Amino acid sequence: MISDVSNESIGLRNFQIRKERAVERAVEKVRHNLGEKWQDISSIDIDTFVWALGETWAMMGYNSWNDICFSCITIDGVNKIIEHGQDAHDHKKPAPAAFDQIHALLDALEQK
Repeated sequence: MISDVSNESIGLRNFQIRKERAVERAVEKVRHNLGEKWQDISSIDIDTFVWALGETWAMMGYNSWNDICFSCITIDGVNKIIEHGQDAHDHKKPAPAAFDQIHALLDALEQK
């Protein structure tokens, strides 16, 4: 029984680490692409952006995430993701609906 709990804990932690790494890489590409515009985004909005990407990553397949051109996202795209994330966080819309909308925005950035 203990090994089942340990395996489950290891699996959850592994999932969390993969999610954090994927989001870190995506955010770095976005930050680099936006350059000075990134400085205009508040730290609270950056936290919301990171959180929203992480939750969306958890809903998406690995291959879909890797096909997204995060270095192609615009400041408007970032602001839309922040808005959807904030709506989910504030319970203005159901979280799954918000993350589906973010997923759709990201799908539009898929590399062909």
